[in-house]
Amino acid sequence: MTTSLPAHRTAARLLAGLVAATALTTSVAVASDRPALKADTRASLAKQILAQKQIVLATVHPGGTHAGSTVRQNVIDTANGKGALTSPWGDKPNRRVALDPRMLNGLLKLRTQYGFRLSVSEIVGGDHSTRSRHYAGIAFDLNYINGRHVGSGAPHKQLMAACKKLGATEVLGPGNAGHSRHVHCAWPR
Repeated sequence: MTTSLPAHRTAARLLAGLVAATALTTSVAVASDRPALKADTRASLAKQILAQKQIVLATVHPGGTHAGSTVRQNVIDTANGKGALTSPWGDKPNRRVALDPRMLNGLLKLRTQYGFRLSVSEIVGGDHSTRSRHYAGIAFDLNYINGRHVGSGAPHKQLMAACKKLGATEVLGPGNAGHSRHVHCAWPR
């Protein structure tokens, strides 16, 4: 003997199943769009940084020559939807790294919100410690602030405080080992 459900209960179950299937499909579509949205955000922020005349992006490295991994090229590559390239002599050589939108936004806001004139000396290029956040695309180094070299009268303490307000959790500068001539701002992994 089979028992059939009344029509209204069958319709309710079908409707519940349809709602669940729609929710699943929507969440899958949204989840699959997230990397694309993040890439669009990265590219947009990189373009805004390139447009800022008061953010100077290094075109050379202090420790070697590799045009493809300079700060300027890192930001141009990101603006064009590519990963930023690490230097061949670093601990993570010749890799493409997606620059984190939080870091890019922090760099941009140091200029647009806080009014600092900046010179960025490294992002993913150069040579850093093995576990450096630079290689994860979440850190940058600044060597000039408002036209003054860090360690020679630049307002590094104010800039370091601003980096922290913008979400950086690793902020190093004069007074920290290995950072007497630049400020390092890094966001969480």
